[in-house]
Amino acid sequence: MKIRLVAVGKIAPFLKEAQEHYLKRIRNIELIEVKKGRSVKEEGERLISRLKGTVIVLDEKGKELTSREFASLISKHPLMTFVIGGADGLDGEVKKRGNLLLSLSKMTLQHDVARIVLLEQIFRAQEILRGSPYHRD
Repeated sequence: MKIRLVAVGKIAPFLKEAQEHYLKRIRNIELIEVKKGRSVKEEGERLISRLKGTVIVLDEKGKELTSREFASLISKHPLMTFVIGGADGLDGEVKKRGNLLLSLSKMTLQHDVARIVLLEQIFRAQEILRGSPYHRD
């Protein structure tokens, strides 16, 4: 299984260490940061050009999953691309390209914080799938 995380912009410096923490621990992950655009449409075009495999778009109006459901989802797809928009959200065309709109929370998360939460959940899913004691029900 290969996972790609495509996000708008670079992560805030104060969250960089947390991001590196998870990137080192997640197997077969690729982080792709696309340049911020003058508009969400411009960012959307940059994001769409990077989409491959099963596309999961993060959106506050998306479907919520438990960590076990998320692990099951990951286990079913050999190549997954997760998409996180920038501060102004995502262009509708990006959302249309997604196989699933996924919400990490009913609350709105700042996009850099959402990236850390997603990375932790990807790590947790891999640990669930390998049967480690990291996740406790």
